[in-house]
Amino acid sequence: MSFFGDLFKKKPPVEVHDPAFGCLSFTNGMWSFIPTTPGTGFMITVDAQEAGPTEGQRDLFQRIRSSLPKFECQARDFVQLRLGQTVDATQLSVYSVAIGNDDETAGQQFVLELSDDDATVVHRIRFRAGEPVDYGFDD
Repeated sequence: MSFFGDLFKKKPPVEVHDPAFGCLSFTNGMWSFIPTTPGTGFMITVDAQEAGPTEGQRDLFQRIRSSLPKFECQARDFVQLRLGQTVDATQLSVYSVAIGNDDETAGQQFVLELSDDDATVVHRIRFRAGEPVDYGFDD
């Protein structure tokens, strides 16, 4: 292959089996897990170097996962508080968990995204120290 062919050749994603996150792929500066079949889990993103997630990020994710029903309930309540009767928060479930960089992790910050089965609107709730603090959405 020519020099320019090698230069513009797309690198395959780096893949690892992480002890806390499971199978992750590294693309575009972010580690991620995307379920291939509906109902087999939720998307995970981790803002970490190519070397992989840090112990702090793993610890935070394990705490989130072990208390996920509690965080999901808090997130639903937060959405309902923000949107009132315009959404039935009882129909929302975890769409993704986003773990930030080491500074965000040290502050126990993470993002939980909720959606209904159609995922036409994804509700984004930012947590800090175990409490919801901010809301946004994608449609």
